[in-house]
Amino acid sequence: MDNEEILEPLKCYEVLGIKFHENNTNFFDELVKKSNINVEENQKTVKEYKEQVNLANYWEKKQTSVRTIKGLLIFLCVVSFIVSFVFFYLGFQSLEAIQFVVAALTLCLAIGLIVLIATKIKNLIKIREAKKLKHKEEAAKLLKLAYDQLEPLNELYDWDIPSKIVSQTTDLIKLDKTFDPEKFQYLHEKYNLHEILNENISVCYVQSGSIVGNPFVIINTYNQNFANKTYTGSLVIEWETYSTDSDGHVQTHHHTQTLHASIIRPVPNYYHNTYLVYACDAALNLSFSREPFTDIVGKNEKQIEKIVEKGAKKFVKMEKDATNKGRSFTKMANDEFEVLFNSFDRDNEVEYRFLFTPLAQRNLIDLIKSKVPYGDDFSFTKDHGLNFIRSSHSQSISYLFNPSWFTNYDIDDAKRKFIQHNDILFQGLYFDLAPLISIPAYQQIKPKEYIYNEKYVSNVTRFEHESLANSFNVSFFKPEDACTNVILKSKFIMKSGNSDVLDIEAHSFTGIDRVEFVDVLGGDGFIHAVPVPWIEYIPVDKTTRMEIKNTNKSRLEFKEVQNSSDFSEFMSQQSLCNGTIFERGLAATLLRDDASNDIYSQFDKFFK
Repeated sequence: MDNEEILEPLKCYEVLGIKFHENNTNFFDELVKKSNINVEENQKTVKEYKEQVNLANYWEKKQTSVRTIKGLLIFLCVVSFIVSFVFFYLGFQSLEAIQFVVAALTLCLAIGLIVLIATKIKNLIKIREAKKLKHKEEAAKLLKLAYDQLEPLNELYDWDIPSKIVSQTTDLIKLDKTFDPEKFQYLHEKYNLHEILNENISVCYVQSGSIVGNPFVIINTYNQNFANKTYTGSLVIEWETYSTDSDGHVQTHHHTQTLHASIIRPVPNYYHNTYLVYACDAALNLSFSREPFTDIVGKNEKQIEKIVEKGAKKFVKMEKDATNKGRSFTKMANDEFEVLFNSFDRDNEVEYRFLFTPLAQRNLIDLIKSKVPYGDDFSFTKDHGLNFIRSSHSQSISYLFNPSWFTNYDIDDAKRKFIQHNDILFQGLYFDLAPLISIPAYQQIKPKEYIYNEKYVSNVTRFEHESLANSFNVSFFKPEDACTNVILKSKFIMKSGNSDVLDIEAHSFTGIDRVEFVDVLGGDGFIHAVPVPWIEYIPVDKTTRMEIKNTNKSRLEFKEVQNSSDFSEFMSQQSLCNGTIFERGLAATLLRDDASNDIYSQFDKFFK
C-alpha cells in the first residue's frame, strides 16, 4: 500500500477493512485445514444434535401442557368434592331428592377425575418424560461427539492470532505478543511514560505495538473511585389536638405524619477504562487536548456549516483575548478544522501548525464528520512526546484474543464468531489509530535508535503482572470481609532466574451498618430525630504471592508442560489455586503461604 493511501485514513480503511476480512477468513480456513477435522461430519453431527434438542424441547412442552391439564383436573376434582359435600349437607337438611342427586353426580365426577389423573394423565406424563429424557441423552452424546470432532481445531487457537492477521494485511500496524520491559523502558526513559502506581487503578490487559515503527500501547484498566449515594429514612409521628364544638364539647383530633430525611454518603464505584498511548518525536514541545464534538451528531452538511460559522466567532474572540493577555494563540485559517477539532489549549502555535498541515486537517475533518463506523467518538490529548487517544467504541471492545472464547462444537458458529471478533477488533483498533494516522508527520518521523540507561528491574512489566493477576478468579485475592469489588496491585519482590516473584495486593471495602439521626420539624411543632440507615465502607486488604514467567511458548507447547506429571504434582503441592494462568506466552501461578523455599526456582525450571 503506497504512502498516499496511508495518509488518507478513511480511504485506506475501505481497502484495509476488506483485505483484513479476507485474510481473517483465509486464516480460519487454514486453521481448519491444519486441524484435519472433517467439516461435513461435524455439520451432520451438529444438525442431528439440534434436531434432538428440538425434539427434547417439543416433548418438554407436551409434558408441560399435560401437567397444566393435570393441575386443572385436580382443581376441578377439589371443587367437585366441595360441591358434593355442600349438596349432601343441604340434602340432609331439606331431605329433597334433587340435592342428593347433584351430590352423587359431583361425587362420581370427583372420583372419575381421580381415576383419570392416576391412570391416563400419569401415563401421559411418564411417556412424555421418557421421550424428553431419551432425546436429551441423545443430544448430550451428540454434543460430546461434536466437541470431540472440533477438539483439534479448538487446540489451535492462540493469543497472537490477531497480530498475525494484521501483519498479513498491512505493514502500517504491528502488534506485539507482550508489552515487554524493553519497550516500556524505551517509553519511560525517552517519553516519560510511567507505570500506574495508583492503588485505585489496576491493569486488566495491555496490548503494545507500533505504527511505522513508533510505539503505542493500548491499556485497559479497572478503576475505583467514590460516588455519592443518597440514603433515606422515615419516622411516623402521632399527636393530638383539641377543639371545642358549637355546643361547648371538647373534640379530640388524632394526627399522623410520616417524616422523611436523607443523607449523602460516599460509596465505592468501579468501572473499566480503555485508552491508547502513542509515542513520537514529532512536535515534542507541543501539548493540547480535544474532546468529541457532539454538536454535529445527527446534523446534515448545512447545519454543520452554521455550527462552524458560529463557532469560528468564538475562536476570533479567543485570539483577541490571548493577544490582550500576552499569550500565544492564533486562529487557523481553516475555520471548519478549528471548530470541529476544537482544541483551544495548545501551547505551541508553531508546532501545532507543523502537525496539522492542510492534509492532516482534511483527514481529521473527514474522520470527525464521518457517520460510520463510529463518527467523532474520540478524545485526543498530546503531552509533549506522548499522545493519548480514548474512544467510546474502545470501551466495549476487547483487543485480546482469548482462545477459550472460541472453543466451540459447531464449525459454522466457530467460523462466524472467529471472523466477527477479529473484524471488530481490527476495525476498533484502526479507528483508535486513525486520528494519529491522519497526521502525516507521525508517519514521516521515524524513531531513532535508543540506548537504555539501565535495565528494567523485573523480567516482566508491572502492566503484565497486573494483567495476569486480573485473569485469575478474584475469589483467590478477595479479603475475607470484603463486600465490594477488588482492585489488584502488584508489588515486585525479586527475580528468580527468568521469573518474577511479586505480591498481589487486593484493595477492597467492608461495609458497616450505621444509623444517623436527622432532626426534622414535625407537624406537631416539635423536632424529631429521624433515623437514616446507611453503610460506612472501610478499606480492607489482602496480599497473595504470585510468580510469573515469560515462557515464550505457544499455547500447545504450554499444555505439554501443564499436562506433565511433575508439573501437576508441583501445582498440587505449592499452588494456591492448583493451576496456572497462561496468556500470550506468559505463565503465572499463585503460591500457598506454606510453599517451600525453593518453589521459585522450581517454577522457573519447568519452562526452560
